[in-house]
Amino acid sequence: MMTDPIFADAMTETLSRCRDVSPLARKIVVDRPTPQQFDRRPEDFGLVNLRYNENPFGGPHSRYPAHSPELLVRRYVQALDAIEPADPNRRGIEWGPHNVQLTRGAADALDLVFRAFFEPGQDAIAVMPPNFFVFDEQAAVHQVACHRVPLQGHRYDRIDVEKLLALPVKGIILCDPNNPTGTRLHAGDIEELLRRFDGLVVIDEAYGEFSGGPSHRHLIGEHRNLVILRTFSKALGMAGLRLGAAMAHPEIITALRRVCLPFAFPAPVIRAAMHQLANPRELGRQRDAFMAERDTFAAALRRCPSVLRVFSDAGFLGVEVTNVDTADAALQRAGIAVSCRPMGWPSALRISIGSSIDNARVIRALGGVSPADGAGSPD
Repeated sequence: MMTDPIFADAMTETLSRCRDVSPLARKIVVDRPTPQQFDRRPEDFGLVNLRYNENPFGGPHSRYPAHSPELLVRRYVQALDAIEPADPNRRGIEWGPHNVQLTRGAADALDLVFRAFFEPGQDAIAVMPPNFFVFDEQAAVHQVACHRVPLQGHRYDRIDVEKLLALPVKGIILCDPNNPTGTRLHAGDIEELLRRFDGLVVIDEAYGEFSGGPSHRHLIGEHRNLVILRTFSKALGMAGLRLGAAMAHPEIITALRRVCLPFAFPAPVIRAAMHQLANPRELGRQRDAFMAERDTFAAALRRCPSVLRVFSDAGFLGVEVTNVDTADAALQRAGIAVSCRPMGWPSALRISIGSSIDNARVIRALGGVSPADGAGSPD
């Protein structure tokens, strides 16, 4: 088999960009080489592959999948560029395997960040409650101290930058739009934090496609300490495939590659994702339909007598109510399960977006009127 010169040149360019590793990485990660032996199969170079210990008498899945599925990376970022608004204030970034690391969901991306950058028993991070509980869980599992600085503001959208800068932390982990509140964080606060903080800034954008604004991934060219976590599970509708991504400067991606296990992505998963990503227009249509249902649902919830506020910047609704136990009990009697006091948010429910029929059941259970009866007031 002859080597495809175009593909070979692309891989050579990718590897040349991944030669250096971020100085923020753990010493053990800085000192070890970047594994590249599985990036290309020997067959791609016209060699007989007697290296991988595969079973030639096996069935259709006898060969290992791509270790670094470059074509999937490129199709993924093409889909994002098609369905997300660009940032007119930022210089365009060339996306590819040098600044995008595919992972097994966003949680796996977070785990790789902890493994690559935070020394167990020595380093510390900061989080902003109410926040995604996996941040705290990963810190505990990796024996990394966790400082908590609550979100500020009427909409839980402001970051206490001064307090964060005063902490002895190596990294700060944010969620934007935030889970569980369902609010977009103040962009000016994030940019100030990036300007003034020298450690790692990790932003979980699992619900970024629903926010209506540009992703923070467009800031990567200006901030070598920024890591963006993404998922295929939410707006792209591929939760069953368990795929995600970390986006960062090539030095950060190199550190993540050094702690990745080989052959992490099953071949059927790669094929299924490639197929779904091939039609960005349909992905955009599905995302838009979801957002339209979300906004209709939110408007109806705001008219319910027990609902105080509804936050709807994400792929779910953060709902503050007069009595969380009473509201949760009413929903359970109606056969509906929601998140009660999500991630320690004491006066709220986190409600996923369901079908229009299911959402109407929620409204009736909370004493409201049908979503078809009109829009409510804004946040």
